[in-house]
Amino acid sequence: MEQIRVSIIIPTYNEGVYLIETVKCLLKNTNFLGYEVIVVDDGSTDGSCDLIDAGDKNYSRISVVRTNGLGVAGARNYGARYAKGDILIFLDAHSYTPPGWITELISPFIDPQVGMAGPAFSSLNGDTSARGLGATFRDASLQMAWLPQKGADFYSVPLLPGGCQAFRKLDFENIGGYDTGMTRWGSEDLEISLRSWLMGYRVVVQPSVVIYHLFRNNFPYHVEAQGIYYNRLRMALLHFTGERITRVFDHYKKTNGFGKLILSLFESDTKERRQQLFRQRCRDDDWFFSEFGCSV
Repeated sequence: MEQIRVSIIIPTYNEGVYLIETVKCLLKNTNFLGYEVIVVDDGSTDGSCDLIDAGDKNYSRISVVRTNGLGVAGARNYGARYAKGDILIFLDAHSYTPPGWITELISPFIDPQVGMAGPAFSSLNGDTSARGLGATFRDASLQMAWLPQKGADFYSVPLLPGGCQAFRKLDFENIGGYDTGMTRWGSEDLEISLRSWLMGYRVVVQPSVVIYHLFRNNFPYHVEAQGIYYNRLRMALLHFTGERITRVFDHYKKTNGFGKLILSLFESDTKERRQQLFRQRCRDDDWFFSEFGCSV
């Protein structure tokens, strides 16, 4: 794997000291020879990217590209355009990466069917022994529910949380990257996991890699609940059929502003995007929920 080049893409928006600590940890604990780091500054106003972008020799592996308010999905896609690596790793700007993490994380790509790989997660701000290894949909809310460990080697999971997600670059381009029809934050990670499965790829977790992640209740930028709900409803419309969509909509129909959410969805590209994805996929949502024994 050492001959493979890896691009680590870190989207950031007003992450402050967390970004600096993530970068320092990354450089200290990454002994993989062929890697680059691309920090995507999505309009930060806190100066957190200035030190990294100042030409310090300690940050020679890092390039900073700047955009303005694309949101998580758009910023990740923007960084991917600059990536020179064969493999893309999207990493949150508030993470601790352990020594030797890249080699283990990308090892599942030895299987040509694997299109997406992720690590186990523990918390930086709580019980660091607690781990989540992949995720599933909790219920018709389409909220994420963590899964416990099921094996020692990498294995299939329904969904991968977005704190750290890896793809072959060619596969990432083939599935179309992250869905830029999403609002700033929420469900872009689950949607691309689901889409990868429906397009014929395998999504796996690598238990031997544990990424420590800052799980927080407050964001350093504004996130509206309506935007989070919008993303979940969009995901349902893009990929689900029949009664499954109805159950998701029934769950949210008493939400304040539900009518406006529906209007926004139908004024967006959701219909055209759904038709495109249905043409591209080789599995359907019934297959997905049957395969993993979960229901929505």
